[in-house]
Amino acid sequence: MSETNDDMKIIERVVNGETEAFSVIIERYKDQVFRYVRAKFDNIDEVMDITQDIFMMTFESLGTFRGDAKFSTWLFSITANYCKNYRKKMNRARTISIEKSEEEIGEFQIADERENTEKAVIDRESLRIVKEELYCLPEDYREILILRDIEGISYNEIASILGISLSNVKVRIHRGREQLKERLQEKGLL
Repeated sequence: MSETNDDMKIIERVVNGETEAFSVIIERYKDQVFRYVRAKFDNIDEVMDITQDIFMMTFESLGTFRGDAKFSTWLFSITANYCKNYRKKMNRARTISIEKSEEEIGEFQIADERENTEKAVIDRESLRIVKEELYCLPEDYREILILRDIEGISYNEIASILGISLSNVKVRIHRGREQLKERLQEKGLL
C-alpha cells in the first residue's frame, strides 16, 4: 500500500471519529515538520510549540482535506503558511528574551577532547557555517532550499505548497543555491 493511500485511510478514520489514529500521522511527519520549522526559527522551545500548533491546526482542519494533492503537500502548505503568519505576528510584537539560546550556551561549553577528533570538529564547524549562511539568505530562497535540499520535496509539490509556478520554483532554487554557493566560497568552504 502506498503512503498516499495509507494517509487517506488514516485521515478517513480520524474524520469518522477515530481520533487516536491521528498519532500515526504525527509519527510519520513530525520530524519533517520539526526540521522545517527549526530551519526558520532559532529558539528550540518556540520551534516545539510551533510544531505542536501546526499538528493541532492540521487535526482541526483534517475534514477539509479533499485529497487533490498528496497529504504531505497539504501539510507543508499549512506549515509554510503558519510559519509565515507567525513571523509576521512576532515582527509586530517584538520582545527581547533574557534567556540564552542553545547556541550561546554551546559557545561556552568546554569540548570533551576524547570524543572529538579534529575532522569531527571541522565538520561540525563547517555545518554550523553552512546553516548560518542559509539563515542569511532572503526568506524566499531560504524557504525553498529547505523544502528542496533538506526535506527532499519535489519541485511540483513545492510549487503547490508555496502557491507559485513551477518555473518560479526552479528560478528561486537556482538563485538561492548560487547565493549560498557565493557566500560559502567567501568563507572558504567551497
